[in-house]
Amino acid sequence: MNDDKPFFIVVITGDNLAPEAMKILSEKCRVVFTGPYPQPSILAQKLREEKAHALILRTGKVPAEVVKASPDLKVIAKHGAGFDNIDVQTATALRIPVMTTATANYESVAEHTLGLMFALAKDIPRLDSRMHQGFWDKTQYRGVELYRKTLGLIGFGRIGRRVHELVAPLQMKVVVFDPFLPESGLPPMVTLVSQLDELLKAADIVSLHCPLTEQTRNLIGKRELGIMKKSVWLINTARGEVVDEEALIAALQEGKIAGAGIDTFRKEPPEDLRRLSEAGKVVLTPHIAAATEEAFARMGIEAAQNVMTILEGRRPDKKSLANPEILESK
Repeated sequence: MNDDKPFFIVVITGDNLAPEAMKILSEKCRVVFTGPYPQPSILAQKLREEKAHALILRTGKVPAEVVKASPDLKVIAKHGAGFDNIDVQTATALRIPVMTTATANYESVAEHTLGLMFALAKDIPRLDSRMHQGFWDKTQYRGVELYRKTLGLIGFGRIGRRVHELVAPLQMKVVVFDPFLPESGLPPMVTLVSQLDELLKAADIVSLHCPLTEQTRNLIGKRELGIMKKSVWLINTARGEVVDEEALIAALQEGKIAGAGIDTFRKEPPEDLRRLSEAGKVVLTPHIAAATEEAFARMGIEAAQNVMTILEGRRPDKKSLANPEILESK
């Protein structure tokens, strides 16, 4: 490393980034990895000890104590789109940009959503397990088609729109609830409803694609599950806290809904999945909807570029900021 160049310390909560991303950081940065899901106190200590200039968040949480830990911290970059696990308010007060890779993973998450739908419709995980155990359930099995079913999308950003495109060959009727979406922005053959209940009552599949906010926390609870069709499947590739997990377990156990495909959980990693996994027809994946080779590379590159933009004193793209108001205060 050339001693004449600026030298920055970047802490990453995980154990690797894509090689292309590491190359971007390597010329002017020393990178410190914490391993996956560090406790906030340990992460804060690491930032403090290293006098870190940047934090790239792959896993774990960034509460106020972490944001304040290093007086040299200039940027927090999320390796992904959601930033509900970062104390953005504290970062904003300290004029620290919080940046996301908002366009990097929507294709992967949309494809995973479709994969969960097919897994439920065709009962693929259970039948695969049975085959490995030597069973041949041909005469007992009856699957379900997705063709012309009604798909309810809660949230119609990049991921929701891509899911709509992917199901087009299945001629599914798509109903959308998104209070921030103007009706003029809808593609043809998509119905926008003004009330969530209207979607929940109509849908054969309910798929969540909204961010976690105070308005969406526990958005799907006992009442909402109770007004869905008994044949409905709930898909969650958004955030675990959008669904009341206890209410979901009860609804599955009591047969109020037919099944669920879940990629995100209230606590990650979950302490006990037994009750949810045994509640009914459930397909579970460990928050990996965005974890494809292609998305991993895009997220790493974008996160590294975001970090270097701030460390080298360039103005960030407002669209990549979770707290764009810091631009107005400068």
